Amino acid sequence: MVGDDGDAVDGDPASIAAKYEPRAAKGAPFTIEGLVLARDKIGNFPLTTLGDGGPTTFVKFDSSELEGDDFAPGIRGTLQGSIFDQAIELSAFYINPIGIERTKFDLGQGNANPADTDMIYDNAPGADVSSVNSDDIYGLVAHHETALYGAEVNAIRPFGIPGLLVGARGIFFGETFSTTTIDTPNDVPGGSSTARDHVTIGTDNRLVGLQLGLQHMFDLSDGLRVGGSIKAGLYNNYVDRNRTFLSENRPDLRSFERNDSDNVFAQAVEFNPRIELKLSDSVFLTAAGTFMWLNNVSTALPHYRTVTDLNGDHDVRANDDVFFYGGSLGLTFQLDAPSAASGGLLARTDEAAYASEADVEDRIGDLKDSAALKGNRKVSLEISGSINRMFLAWDDGEDQDVYVVDNTAARSRFEFRGAVKIARGWSAGYILSVGLDDTAANDVDQFTAHGEEQIETRHSAWWVRNNQLGTMTVGYTSTATDNIIHKDVGGIMAGAANIATIGGSFLVRRAGFYEQGDDALVNSGAFTTTLNDFSAGASVDTLRRNNIRYDAPRISSQWGNFDASVAWGEDDFWDAALEYGINYNDWKFRFGAGYLHDTDEGGRANSSRDREEYKGSASLLHIPSGLFGTVAYVHRMFNGFDAATPQAVFGENTVGLVTPPGSNRPPIDYLYTAAGMRRGYWSMGDTSVYGEFARVDDAITGLREAGLREVTDSTLTMVGAAVSQDITAAGMDVYAGFRVYSFETEGVQLRSNVPTPTSPVPLTDLVFGYAGTRIRF
Repeated sequence: MVGDDGDAVDGDPASIAAKYEPRAAKGAPFTIEGLVLARDKIGNFPLTTLGDGGPTTFVKFDSSELEGDDFAPGIRGTLQGSIFDQAIELSAFYINPIGIERTKFDLGQGNANPADTDMIYDNAPGADVSSVNSDDIYGLVAHHETALYGAEVNAIRPFGIPGLLVGARGIFFGETFSTTTIDTPNDVPGGSSTARDHVTIGTDNRLVGLQLGLQHMFDLSDGLRVGGSIKAGLYNNYVDRNRTFLSENRPDLRSFERNDSDNVFAQAVEFNPRIELKLSDSVFLTAAGTFMWLNNVSTALPHYRTVTDLNGDHDVRANDDVFFYGGSLGLTFQLDAPSAASGGLLARTDEAAYASEADVEDRIGDLKDSAALKGNRKVSLEISGSINRMFLAWDDGEDQDVYVVDNTAARSRFEFRGAVKIARGWSAGYILSVGLDDTAANDVDQFTAHGEEQIETRHSAWWVRNNQLGTMTVGYTSTATDNIIHKDVGGIMAGAANIATIGGSFLVRRAGFYEQGDDALVNSGAFTTTLNDFSAGASVDTLRRNNIRYDAPRISSQWGNFDASVAWGEDDFWDAALEYGINYNDWKFRFGAGYLHDTDEGGRANSSRDREEYKGSASLLHIPSGLFGTVAYVHRMFNGFDAATPQAVFGENTVGLVTPPGSNRPPIDYLYTAAGMRRGYWSMGDTSVYGEFARVDDAITGLREAGLREVTDSTLTMVGAAVSQDITAAGMDVYAGFRVYSFETEGVQLRSNVPTPTSPVPLTDLVFGYAGTRIRF
């Protein structure tokens, strides 16, 4: 049931202007820039050394030989506003990973080159790791990658001090260095052997702290301004170091992962000279330089020599510094002075197959006045729908592309609705909704850009309502818990809490593999692993089905509105939900929670599905400031039985190599959060800027996934950010954002019918960028 959004609440417009900053006096500046950053050299670290096999020469290979662009493009957005009469500035940036690499052959193992080249890390017998694959090698592949992004919020001119900037900032800086040794010419991928060692070192630095700075722009003429900012901060740096060693031909003997972490103090200084050229009264062309220095951070290469010291080396070595430099070019738009978020929000969830937000009799009258009447003229007909198309850019660590897709988070559709008054207090109606599934965002993958090219039925149901008794709905439609995880008052992209609806079919990719082509994708028939698998699939938001649903009459009071519903679906499914909403002074709050029990047999003998879920969401908005937060949670339990092993039919049981045969899978825990600001920066509608985070635990634990015979632990994390703009007069949303998905997985293989020791499976990140528009009709 769609909740009552209440009446609009107007707040006092907050000026961020000052007499010494005339451009800002007209409203709120919003700057969007294309950004290019380079980093200083990664240093000269040896990767190879002389072996002890007889020859007195070896082929040197060090990190300075890695090749590629040491710069990458990115994006930066900055928005000024005010909270409680204090001018603030929100800013965030993201840089594509900077990657360099090199492959060398003929390092030894041949008559043409009698050299004896060993890896620099300790590989002698008696060491924690000893592998002949890293001794007297023929070839070596090395790859280095740098990641950088961050966000900040600053108070501008606090205490009325001109030019002063005080704020909080978070910066992520990470490095990954990986190598693959090739023992002999036969071990080159595609050859007759797989004697290859994969080593990966990752260092993640998460800097969170406070900063102080100066920021000002000087008017040189009516249309030209110069200035900029300089900021320095002190941060707590949470450092996480990950080291993996895997012998491709003997994972049963050599497959290790070690994680170490520490907290250290770090420093950052950033200087941004800037020039702005006036293009019109409300648009400026802006060009800037960016120079950023990070100190007391951990980089990957200093850990390489000791990567095989599994038990003695726990030093995260957070004593390095890095320097980034580059420039940006963009536009600054002078928005209207920011006002409070509007009290009324555009509908953000699918409606159930009945009217519930206004008096039904008034609604029927409206339909008769405005709708087309065909066939049965006693029943009204309303035709509506939406088109939601977007660009989807993706990067799986090796391949990249851009598709044009339908945003499945709020699928394009057309709908037919109607209602009729039966008697005093009684009414009936129907809904028929058809969704476009030609190029759905959750159907495309690395190999498929066009989707299923079909349409699907979303709703086909009728309803009967009594004002005192409630509403009964019958047909293919939403159950009680459908959309229960989508409570939102912040204006985030519709359906955002269901993270699998964008890119869910993309395959995960093994990291550290020399071949880094299609062979590195986990794509093996029934055991293919996708983002859907790691995120518990689109069913975290309860799927529509044939069901009978009852909605109790709304209970309204000064303490808010309460709605309750229950549904039963065929073969057998039932759920119940409770929803609550209130607008109280300057606050808006929505909440929903539900329970479902699914025992749909699926038509397979000696197997049964038995799943339970607790799920819900909540969203809170402070209307004058526009600050909001949203959270959604799902806990799914498995109680059924699979007759077919070692791979589950319904996914109810584990494979049974590590766990006892017949054991149920561990529960899945799904968490989504979003926080940001929703303000009226211009007359066309509210603007929402927000960040998102999601974590899914154990979605594939116990199954044969990710190239493992049984997964013993799995975690998906997602971080992202987005902006969504309402265009109220046109019934439109314009949105853009990005998401980064990271995977942590470990489990066992099967060798000679014996499970190997538990080992990690490094997987590359999946990165999505999207931009699109939804228009209603």
